[in-house]
Amino acid sequence: MITVSTVLSLSAIIFFASVVRGFTGFGLALVAVPLVQFFLPVADTAVYIAIVNFIFSVLYYRRSKAVIKGQPLGSMALFTGLGVAAGTLILKFIYPAYIQLIWGIMIIFIVFFLVRGMSFRIKSEKSALILSGIFGGILAGSTGITGPPVAIILSSMKTPKEKFNAIISVFILFAVTYALFFYFLTGLIRHEIVILALCSVPALLAGLYTGDRLVEQISQKWFTNIVFLVLIIMGVITIFKGINGLFSGTV
Repeated sequence: MITVSTVLSLSAIIFFASVVRGFTGFGLALVAVPLVQFFLPVADTAVYIAIVNFIFSVLYYRRSKAVIKGQPLGSMALFTGLGVAAGTLILKFIYPAYIQLIWGIMIIFIVFFLVRGMSFRIKSEKSALILSGIFGGILAGSTGITGPPVAIILSSMKTPKEKFNAIISVFILFAVTYALFFYFLTGLIRHEIVILALCSVPALLAGLYTGDRLVEQISQKWFTNIVFLVLIIMGVITIFKGINGLFSGTV
């Protein structure tokens, strides 16, 4: 049932999460999911966040398409779809807690080596977008987490912050579009959840504006450091979710 208190509470959550995503290019689900689950069941939370992420990504694409003009986005879209499909298969045959533990540990180790100056030596932007689509899609399909592999690859290439945010937002758009398609096929999308997501749009816009203003105030070095920090937080949370899943039998 939709109530004023639920709409206001979800809007407050989405505002804060949108500030994080507007600033770093990803992390909306990281911030919002644990809080939204106080108000919505797990399945409804997944659909709600996917819709909000979709709206955010569409808006960000309209604003940043000039930044990514000429990029091989078709390749990223194709390989994101393949990655999501592969991640879904992995989820079907491997216990999710093990997947979360492995990904969480990998994220932290990779960020550690990036901080120490490691580079993947990816010189072609097309290769970077293909790899981002594959690994980002696998993680999104198997855990529901979007962003970290793409952020790691782009950070390794020292991608400027404006382009970084634009590319990662396009990837999330592709990933959540595939997810919403699967949710639709399985009948998970309910009218009430769509309405709640639409009611959160004003808060989303305010968060996006605030995040953009923050990005403009910091240097590329500080931006990269903050991205690394968010990645480490995501890795730690993923590890704890995996540990919790192993001991409780749920993820």
